[in-house]
Amino acid sequence: MKKNTYFVPFGVLVLLSLFSACKPVTTTTPATPATSTLPERIMLNTAYGTHVSQKMDLYLPANRTAATKLVVMIHGGAWFGGDKTEMNSLVAAFRAKWPDCAVANINYRLANNNNAHSEEIMSDIKAAVNFIATNKVSFQISDTMGIIGASAGAQLALLYTYTQNNNDYVQCVADLYAPCVIDDWDWYNSFNAFLGLKIKDVLTQYNGFSWEKNVAIYHANSPYTQLNTEDKPTIVFHGTLDVVVPIYQSQWLHAKLIAKKVPNDYYEYLDGHGFSETNNKDCMAKTVAFFQRHMKL
Repeated sequence: MKKNTYFVPFGVLVLLSLFSACKPVTTTTPATPATSTLPERIMLNTAYGTHVSQKMDLYLPANRTAATKLVVMIHGGAWFGGDKTEMNSLVAAFRAKWPDCAVANINYRLANNNNAHSEEIMSDIKAAVNFIATNKVSFQISDTMGIIGASAGAQLALLYTYTQNNNDYVQCVADLYAPCVIDDWDWYNSFNAFLGLKIKDVLTQYNGFSWEKNVAIYHANSPYTQLNTEDKPTIVFHGTLDVVVPIYQSQWLHAKLIAKKVPNDYYEYLDGHGFSETNNKDCMAKTVAFFQRHMKL
């Protein structure tokens, strides 16, 4: 009985020989994250510009790497007063909750009736952020940032994030009792007994114009007005007993954040304009948790 024979094409033989000659597939172990033994570094009154007010305190944590994130802190004071030292308790509370995050606590030119108004102040916020990003290799941190402001500083933090964050350095923002509706006619025309000032005088000095002479700048400087659907995650805090900035401004912002589907958290404390130590610590704990969810390299 004749055995069956099979013809194998030459091309198939070549392919079989090639496959048999291939080396076994090997797997590689994923690279381990960079580690660091860098010591903590605190740089007080570091200049980010040539003006005497363009200074920041930098807190660079131990063991930082190119993946270390940073938070910028901006003080309040009705735009014409205040100092970065007023944020020291918030800096301490923030660092206690997130010790691996770097912090920059900044000063900026204060509004006056001569040559410093909203444009110059915002220019300083931009300069501070860009200074950090430009020097990230020297500081041995990343350029991934969050930003926190209190009162007028919170308005600046929101406005920068919503309108000036062109390089996308800032990933999220925390607003502590911001005057976020600068174009609030009723507030503009009020007298604040706590401050002993007409609000219109404060806003005119900040904007550089009275409402009647340039209403457009009041709109442009209102974070509430500038908010859109592409804006960064925002966490908002306000005291129910605040007699300086109406709480309804934060409530309006919260409602618009929801309407625009911007990720957000909102909290009210039984407190005034400026929180107690207990509420400051809770506020920073909530901010850290929020930032850690939303800050991505």
